Amino acid sequence: MKRLEFDEKNNLADVLNAIKNEADAQIEIFIFPGSEILKDSANREVLELLAKQSGKEITIKGNETVGPKISEKVEAKEQPKENLGFVEGEDIAEKEPGQVEEAPKKKFKLPLSIPKLPKLGFLKGKRWIYFAGGFLILAIVGLVSFFWFVPSADITLSTEKKFQESELSLVASAQAEEIDAKKGIIPLKTLEITKEDVVEKDATGTKTVGTNAKGRVKIINRDTKEKKFFAGTEIKTITGGKSLSFTLDDVATVSAAPVACTNDCSETAVNVTAKAIGEDSNVKTGTKFQVGSVTDTTKVVAEGLINFAGGSSKKITVVSGDDQKKAKDELLKKIEKEAKEELEKENPGITIPEGGLETEILNESYSKTVGSEAKDFRLSLEVKFIAKVFSEEDLKELLTKSISESIPSGFEVDKETSTVTSEILEKTDKDLKVLGKIAASLIPKVNEAEVARNIAGKDFGTTDKYLKSLNSISGFEIKLEPSFFRIFGTMPLSGGRIKINVVQKE
Repeated sequence: MKRLEFDEKNNLADVLNAIKNEADAQIEIFIFPGSEILKDSANREVLELLAKQSGKEITIKGNETVGPKISEKVEAKEQPKENLGFVEGEDIAEKEPGQVEEAPKKKFKLPLSIPKLPKLGFLKGKRWIYFAGGFLILAIVGLVSFFWFVPSADITLSTEKKFQESELSLVASAQAEEIDAKKGIIPLKTLEITKEDVVEKDATGTKTVGTNAKGRVKIINRDTKEKKFFAGTEIKTITGGKSLSFTLDDVATVSAAPVACTNDCSETAVNVTAKAIGEDSNVKTGTKFQVGSVTDTTKVVAEGLINFAGGSSKKITVVSGDDQKKAKDELLKKIEKEAKEELEKENPGITIPEGGLETEILNESYSKTVGSEAKDFRLSLEVKFIAKVFSEEDLKELLTKSISESIPSGFEVDKETSTVTSEILEKTDKDLKVLGKIAASLIPKVNEAEVARNIAGKDFGTTDKYLKSLNSISGFEIKLEPSFFRIFGTMPLSGGRIKINVVQKE
């Protein structure tokens, strides 16, 4: 015989399912005291009927005083029983709880076998009230905390761009330790840095090179006086169209001519070289020349004895003076920019005024000289830079104070977007006279904390009206995070969760 035990946590449906699913034909059912199952006598009859339909024999123990025992049944005479809502051949254990009628109606509804919530046995009497009250308070606190700490708003207030420009002559002094707004003085210090670099550039100069033509001439003297011409004496062509110059390679002496000389006159031969290179000087035999300063060719004349040869020319690329100058200017500008950037990086917040960076070239070396034939050349420079600098913040503060009285009412200078520049007007050994310029960006005076407090917890309509009432504000944009909080139509409850930004329209 199989024994099945049930306590107060089980219900009638649990017992019915256990009987149905048990393989043994003989079952002993033990129900612990305190269970509600056998407090109603109709439940015992339901169990017996199910056992009979299932072909099983059951013995019920526990709560013995409630309801009739099986052992006390009168078997000699069966009492007519109502069907209690059962249909022959139908499995009542599979019926829904609502289909089993209550005992007074002689019909039974079998409950569904679903998990039960644990019984809170300790919540009796007034404890239920305390528990419910505490739970309600926790729920309210949690809800308020959620709406207080979770949502946030980012509000951008837009204003039209407004600038005010001004210039101020001031002194940057090496002896000053802090700014003096009344006297217009800011501290000055000197920085040094040495940089070197190399640049390669293409040569762009051109030059014609070649050889000089050579030849031999005879000098004819028809004058009655002896003529002597030294080496280097220039002779020029008087035939052939283009005037070409040559020089005598040696001394030439021509004796005096007889009286009335026409053909057989005094003459002497001498080698000559063209003064200019090129093929043009390759003149032909018989070419006539004027000799030296003798312009009367009827008395003295030179004549080519052979065809001149050897004259040639070509153009080549060379390094020009302009090439070197451009390379130097370019490299110097590059090194100067790098030096300035390095000084500003190593000394954050400084300003190097225009003209405040002096250069001293320590080394300048070219790989090719001017006129050298080359396709390219290299320049190496080593330069020391001496910078006169001052604080950009000091300059901005001094210039901002200088225009403070002329700023329109309701506005203030936005230092972050304002720009300052400076240039040196005059230099002394220790000080600089500087012209400072400021393009001040003006923004409305907005108490961001006050704005956030005034709109915290307000609905969108009230918030819109309030923001539009702010002076000099041309528009605004509200971003809520998380975005689904828009469905509540209100701003965050905490002003600390609202961020205000003021920007100028481009």
